[in-house]
Amino acid sequence: MHKEKLYLAADSGGSKTLWTLITENADILFEYRTQGVGAVRANIMPVYDIAMEAATKLKIYGEVTGIYFSLGGANTEEVRSVLESIWGDIPITVERESNGNAILYAASFLGCSSVVMCGTGSVAVGDTSEGRKYGGGWGPLYGDGGAGGGMGRDALCLFLRAVDGMEDIGEVYGLFSHLTEGLAIGKYADRMELKRRALDMSRRELAALASQIYLLAEKGDKCAIRLYEKAAQEVALLAKNVSDQTTKNVLLCGGFFMGKPFFLELCREAYSRYSDAVLCYNEKFSPITAASISVLKTNGSIVNAELFKKILNTERKKSKHE
Repeated sequence: MHKEKLYLAADSGGSKTLWTLITENADILFEYRTQGVGAVRANIMPVYDIAMEAATKLKIYGEVTGIYFSLGGANTEEVRSVLESIWGDIPITVERESNGNAILYAASFLGCSSVVMCGTGSVAVGDTSEGRKYGGGWGPLYGDGGAGGGMGRDALCLFLRAVDGMEDIGEVYGLFSHLTEGLAIGKYADRMELKRRALDMSRRELAALASQIYLLAEKGDKCAIRLYEKAAQEVALLAKNVSDQTTKNVLLCGGFFMGKPFFLELCREAYSRYSDAVLCYNEKFSPITAASISVLKTNGSIVNAELFKKILNTERKKSKHE
């Protein structure tokens, strides 16, 4: 048990939730990963079960006295209600990640006034001379450009075209070959079975293919490179949409950029056609960094550059749900 006040910062998207336990002195004690709880509406995800799983893991450290939850979904009231039912009468803030309040505040310590976030989905937000601007964030059907969900969806579309002989997609074909296992595509019934299997692939499953596609791109696979070039163009357009002539730096953050120097260069090259501003990437910065700062700020701590640096550079004690 810890004598200092304990706060809980969480960030949740379409694939995962990171629950971070932090003290009032900005010491990060523990981080736990569960399934994501962000959804386009309530009653889609098992929010209560997921939150209880995290609460059970965290309770050994002591009582949480404040929560800040950054949510990449529209079900904010559902999540707030669940958190209140588990943690009771303590200060709880649940905000949409895409509103920019937390992420832009944290990004300011890196000299950035605009942010492009890409993970499973994508969204951008920036403060300009004309006020706050937004881009993307339209979800799996109409958005996800420049992110894992969009890339997986695009690759699946190309695969289905390749099945019909309308595309040559190189080794990317092999990422989906399991969908045709046991099928004779020349038969109509088997063709409809392939359609069913393709439709059954979840957004999370599609997004998970991005790392394999990146490896193929590094090997020179033309289709994989084309997919990443398209994603880079989407990132550049998102950055352009939330910046103006006053913007000096745009921060790129989210798991989709992690470990992908080739992709970062594609993004910078694409954005240079629109602006002289710089696309910045710090591998230590993530949305949970912003949530960790916000939970301290909303509970009365004085946040400065030294505290930000401490949170950014802390080696986190992680436990990952499998």
